[in-house]
Amino acid sequence: MDDNESILAELRKISAWADMQRKFTKWSLVFVAVLIPAMIIVGVLTERRVKTSLEDIVPVEKPDWYDVDKSVRLGDFDKAIKTGEELILKTPQYPEAHRRLAGAYLAAGKVEKAREHYAEAFRLFPSKENEKLLLAIDKRIEAESTRPDGASNGSQPLSSETNSTSPTAGSRR
Repeated sequence: MDDNESILAELRKISAWADMQRKFTKWSLVFVAVLIPAMIIVGVLTERRVKTSLEDIVPVEKPDWYDVDKSVRLGDFDKAIKTGEELILKTPQYPEAHRRLAGAYLAAGKVEKAREHYAEAFRLFPSKENEKLLLAIDKRIEAESTRPDGASNGSQPLSSETNSTSPTAGSRR
């Protein structure tokens, strides 16, 4: 009977080892079955949160001198001047900045402020071009101050002759 008991003992050892292997495999599968979906859910939630966070971030566009030029072209002179004044505070020694801001003032009809910035551009960079701009604005100011009608915005009053219809005006063939 010793042989039978030793065989039974060996079979019990094998059975215990097989049970341990089954339990280990079962819990490994349970762990993987829970872990993988949990990782997927966490990944999806994290992605949504990051995506939402990135959408909430509004890019802060810093204005530059091209925005000033664009506003002048679009006819938004107040915006151009405001942006130019903000930018000129950051780079007061930049002659091109003064020229662009002067252009915005000139487009808005503010000739005196335009002259100030053209003069500053010439002071910072005394070039022929800056000198010509300054002389041209001085001539414009002088011409506006000597006008008998007092118009200061650069517009000329229309004479009654140009508004009336002449008999020869419509006779072109």
